[in-house]
Amino acid sequence: MRGLAALGVLVLHVAFSAGQMRWNEAPGLEETGNGVFSVLLNQLQVSLPIFFTLSGMLLYRPFALATIAGTPTPRVKPYLWRRALRCLPAYWVLIAVVLVTLNRDNIHGVWDVVRPFLLLQIYQENAWVLGGEQTWSLATEIAFYFALPVIAWILHKIARRAATPAARVRRILISLSLIIPISIAWTAWTHLPSFGAWPIEGNWPPGWIDFIATGMMLATLSAAAQVSMDHVPGAYRAAYRWPLLCWAGALVAYLIACVSPFGDPASANYPGLGQGVLEHVMYLIFGFLAVTPLTLPHLRSRFIEAVVTNKVMLFLGRISYGVYLWHIAIIYFWHGNLFRAGNFGVLLLVTLVGSVACATVSFYLIEKPAMKLRERLGKAPKEPSVVTLVPETPAAAAPEEQVPAPVR
Repeated sequence: MRGLAALGVLVLHVAFSAGQMRWNEAPGLEETGNGVFSVLLNQLQVSLPIFFTLSGMLLYRPFALATIAGTPTPRVKPYLWRRALRCLPAYWVLIAVVLVTLNRDNIHGVWDVVRPFLLLQIYQENAWVLGGEQTWSLATEIAFYFALPVIAWILHKIARRAATPAARVRRILISLSLIIPISIAWTAWTHLPSFGAWPIEGNWPPGWIDFIATGMMLATLSAAAQVSMDHVPGAYRAAYRWPLLCWAGALVAYLIACVSPFGDPASANYPGLGQGVLEHVMYLIFGFLAVTPLTLPHLRSRFIEAVVTNKVMLFLGRISYGVYLWHIAIIYFWHGNLFRAGNFGVLLLVTLVGSVACATVSFYLIEKPAMKLRERLGKAPKEPSVVTLVPETPAAAAPEEQVPAPVR
């Protein structure tokens, strides 16, 4: 799924760069576009929330298990080391390269160099690094990585006094659901006319925390279902019977965003208040429904398995972080400018091939060796601990649910 999301983000940015959508803020692209094709490409922005939702689901799941089933709570120090070694080395290499090759005229002091290495560029106006514009979302995710242990501790305090696992699940889900209106309100605020187009506040964590919260809700449901399906709501159990309906629902959310009932469906201009809120809600629904079938602990749709577990997609998933990091730089290197009308097909091919090549090198020469440093530095074991779950009421569980499941 991460590989699919990375491809969606890449195609979106190539479409922007090749002038496939009208964009008043980009000189020369005010009258470009390609009808329905432009409409569909413009809303590939739905790919980005996938990263946030997956992070919330994958990283919170062991914490959710600890609260629901009483398994050992993950240790914070190894967790933080894993996150740092997984994300920072490859990112730092990208920043070093683009600072030297694309940003020499924009460096006026030490802070202009230090700031992007610390992922602080999203908190200061006009601090973007050419070739690394997309890394605003990484800065937001890193903020979440640091906050997760605290959030998990708060949720544990709220839920632990509940008498049953099902009651703990409800408390966690209700608590996380309260985050959603906060993010929607932040989105509405940053789309007020007084902010102008593309305000920097729109990239800050409060506007995206609800995508992570929905991932954490899925982590809670998945962990609870692994203990016993009796602990999860009926709607989640229904996903076992009709998992493809989730993807169908995600497609509907994407198409509603494409229609842009409160905006211009063929334009990449910054949306107004109504369209901005609508897109945010549709992206939230899309991310939640797209990831839900992947969280079911006992069942997989054969179609979904075929889509996300074939060798090509597994490879793209493995190198997806590098694709995300390098594709904007590749556009600059080939196109000369991030936004200039050109041949969409040629730019897409060059960006895809260049990004996959750079991402492959990044994974095997930077990311994989960096991850091996965890145990060598003595900061984290080579593998997360394995926990054996025994359902609290095995007699009530389905046959496949009675088998204790090792969880990483």
